Amino acid sequence: MIIDYFRLTDDKAEIRSIAERLVEEVHVNDKRGTKLLYTPQMLQRMRERIQRFAPDNSSEEQEEMLWRFIYDFWAFGCTVDEEFYLGLIHKTAEEKQEYMLMQFLQIYVYHLNQDAGPDRVDQLGDKYRLYQRLKPYYKREAMELRGEDDYETFVAFAKIHDVFVVKPADYSRAIGVHKASAKEYGGDYRAMMEAILREGQAIHEKHPSKDSRMILEELICQDASLDRLYSDSVNVIRATAVRGKDGKIYIYHPWIKVGINGSFAAAAMEDGFVAEIDSCTGIIISDGYQGTGGIFQFHPNSGIPIKGFQIHRWDELVAMVQELMDQLPEFGYIGWDLALTPEGWCVVEGNYAGQFTYQMMNSRGYRREFEKLIGWKMETEFWWERSDHYTLIQP
Repeated sequence: MIIDYFRLTDDKAEIRSIAERLVEEVHVNDKRGTKLLYTPQMLQRMRERIQRFAPDNSSEEQEEMLWRFIYDFWAFGCTVDEEFYLGLIHKTAEEKQEYMLMQFLQIYVYHLNQDAGPDRVDQLGDKYRLYQRLKPYYKREAMELRGEDDYETFVAFAKIHDVFVVKPADYSRAIGVHKASAKEYGGDYRAMMEAILREGQAIHEKHPSKDSRMILEELICQDASLDRLYSDSVNVIRATAVRGKDGKIYIYHPWIKVGINGSFAAAAMEDGFVAEIDSCTGIIISDGYQGTGGIFQFHPNSGIPIKGFQIHRWDELVAMVQELMDQLPEFGYIGWDLALTPEGWCVVEGNYAGQFTYQMMNSRGYRREFEKLIGWKMETEFWWERSDHYTLIQP
């Protein structure tokens, strides 16, 4: 796709003009053909995200952000959320080009994972499929809940595990993840199963590309060393494994996700924070950061200092990541979520295109550093010059 009128500029009037043309002319390809990308519904969702992050800005300022963010998506490949949690709204065009943002990340991850075949995303995104392939590394029981035919298996699982974790089969960012117990349903297993199935169906109806299947997992028993930091959530380590140009596996800027204020599934928005870890020592080297702008020097509930906290058994985590990548030699980039139990590290899940969250902690981009590590860079100026997902239909 070539947009002959698109160019990098800092002129606000020209940015608005380019964005307005994009809204009128860009279409997206799907199985049913082509359709307008910026539908009224899409624009409304963008306005809602802007309102969430910038509630104190005037409506005029928010509308100006909308047009700027449409332009920035095509110029730098960033989402509305990235604009805010990476502080891109305060960055120059030159600074934004240094960041590894969502649309560019997809291209780089494709380059590193292309040997995994056409179903490479599903191999990692389908949580139960990956569990079946790497079960010894999960160190816990899990089952897939598809429908009524799974009732007997469900009852057997729920009777063994009084409390267990429920999660969508192919969703990310901890959306829909929660604990469940038969006690909540008075021991009525059928009512419990039907409620979980309704959750999956609701997700599918809201997001048709997502499956309605739900995964049930035995609770992870967190090691006391990480319980000390915060005990209500499993404080997961994101260890992104990258196969470098020398063929070696590197754990690239690992970080920890920690819950706060009673949250069970930690994320980097309101219900938790993230902090960067030194890949050699396992020591946390940053404060805790939230996507909404919060910064923590101490955990707000436990009072433990964030920076300087030592993650125990770090050498074992490094060894496990190497083993996992040996099991999946066709992949060159996987964002592993790992939890520490009294018996050692276990896999929570694998992520196909885990984001460069540490850019938020360090307030700078890492795209050039990453290109040196993998020995490859995209030669085109704009990400969409390498994508066939979008088409430009002139009026």
